[in-house]
Amino acid sequence: MEVRIVAPLTVKPEFVAEVTQALLAIVAASREELGCLQYDLHREIDSENSFVFYERWRSQEAVEQHEQSAHFQHFVSQLEGKLEKIEIKKMKLFA
Repeated sequence: MEVRIVAPLTVKPEFVAEVTQALLAIVAASREELGCLQYDLHREIDSENSFVFYERWRSQEAVEQHEQSAHFQHFVSQLEGKLEKIEIKKMKLFA
């Protein structure tokens, strides 16, 4: 079953430049994963520190492999203390 993820996050203003680089790096690395069908990063038009990931994965196993990858673990460590909030929604197509 395909898994879709929507993950909005808000970066603390003083870390926007630093976190933006980490966000771009995780996009490039994740798109190379075999189970990745789509991995897009959006930035809110009126808020330079608000981003939303939209991801599509072949399966839950592909998501788990992604979350255990070295580049994802490094990405998570780069975000520590630099976000105001993050929410991760894992979904399946319903209709």
